[in-house]
Amino acid sequence: MIINRTIKFSILFIALLLSACDSFRSDSLRQICDDSPELCNDLHQIDDCRFKRTDVIRARYFDKIEPSGLHQRQLLDRLVEYESCLELTLFIEYTRNKQRKVQRVDNFFKTQQLIKEELQDSKGTQDPRLAYYLWTHYKDEQARKVFLAAARKDDVSDPELVFNLAIMNAKTNPQRSLTTFYKALVISDSLEHIPLSTYVYIMNIFYQHKQYENAYIWALIAKKEDKEDNYPINFELILGKGMLSKGILIDNDEELQEQADTYYKKLKDGNFTAHAPQLPRRK
Repeated sequence: MIINRTIKFSILFIALLLSACDSFRSDSLRQICDDSPELCNDLHQIDDCRFKRTDVIRARYFDKIEPSGLHQRQLLDRLVEYESCLELTLFIEYTRNKQRKVQRVDNFFKTQQLIKEELQDSKGTQDPRLAYYLWTHYKDEQARKVFLAAARKDDVSDPELVFNLAIMNAKTNPQRSLTTFYKALVISDSLEHIPLSTYVYIMNIFYQHKQYENAYIWALIAKKEDKEDNYPINFELILGKGMLSKGILIDNDEELQEQADTYYKKLKDGNFTAHAPQLPRRK
């Protein structure tokens, strides 16, 4: 009797568990449109850019059920991508299906309207990540102030803000940029929080200031992380101190490899503690 009850309870528990799992699969397009038809019905279902339309609907859904600066940024990105895709189709003529062109134009203008509405809703945000997005994409000066106020705090703990601040200064103030990059690396607790471009930025700053050994160290680190070779690096140029014709001029590359390995391990473990070196003044 006890066994039978246990079996029944187990079956009930599994059924409830499966039911709960189903509720987490509600991000399918059909389920979203059934639950929240207002997120789908104002954009005609047409073949043009249909996958971009799906991306927009999902982004609208996640922004609805869990409003956040991240979801606002993602929604704006998806809307802009959909708008750009539709724009390329506006001048295509369809002799048999005139309605298709009308629906395409409707979707294009509706997307523009949604972008304007999202920008209006996000105006005055105090979310520094969203503020950075609004400033860099839409030149929102108030958002710029919000971002800078957060990113420049001495006790800032969000590495993404500090990385973005470092990128801002890369061209105008390389020393400040380098110092800020190192600060961001120090407060990062894993490689996952470090954009791949960071290593390339640091490498370029050192290279441009003829700090070839440091440039080589960060080039090696970039190579370790760049699994898909998004940033092809000319190691011979660095080892030749900017002069390919003279061959390899850096003779302590094994020592530099060890330093790169040490840095990489510390970055991986979230224990990076190095300070940015002082760059020489350009003559």
